[in-house]
Amino acid sequence: MDFSTYKFRCHGLGNLLVDPRSKTEPLSETTKTYLKELWIQEMFGREKIISTKYMAKGISCETDSVQLVEKVLNKTYFKNQKEFTNDLLAGIPDVIDSEFVLDIKTSWDIWTFAAVDEDSARKAYYGQLLGYMLLTGKTKAKLAYCLTNTPEDQISYEMYKLKVSGAIKDDNEEEEAKARSNFIFDDIAQEKRVKIYDFEIDEEIVNKLTERIRLSREYMSTLSL
Repeated sequence: MDFSTYKFRCHGLGNLLVDPRSKTEPLSETTKTYLKELWIQEMFGREKIISTKYMAKGISCETDSVQLVEKVLNKTYFKNQKEFTNDLLAGIPDVIDSEFVLDIKTSWDIWTFAAVDEDSARKAYYGQLLGYMLLTGKTKAKLAYCLTNTPEDQISYEMYKLKVSGAIKDDNEEEEAKARSNFIFDDIAQEKRVKIYDFEIDEEIVNKLTERIRLSREYMSTLSL
């Protein structure tokens, strides 16, 4: 396969932007590991499948999170279904506004939500947002973290694990109610359950990403089992 024209998915761009420990190395070990996984996927049709409870909630609560953002911002958004591509990238932004792209993340619980700040949000997702901006021609992006209720099937499973482990007693209604409150957040004001961070396109990082894509394509062309 010719990797000289390989298009990278936006959700993985953060892996390309990780700086190597040594200035003599063109790519970091994190980047190389990611590229090896992509190479295996393209060459042999094997894709590493990762499934966590955090991802499951994010997928299940996608609509709930969009609606929460709409209520807090008092604006209607429509989930984008269109894939955008250019010579370097491919991706499906969550929402495309007239002035910005909006990506929405669903937090697992109140502790993971509380731990988010602008620095951690930028470190985790600026690469992805940058890709969406490049694909759509936008110069601004918003990243929204949402704290929504956990789906009942996930709550039931988490409660089951707590009972099996002995963390809560099976016949103690008070303990069970207290544990369930860790998954339901209706008592918290909606505006306190959304964190929105604004980002702009950074030409220096665009140039860095473009160069990393060139180097990544070259590296993938050298790989073997």
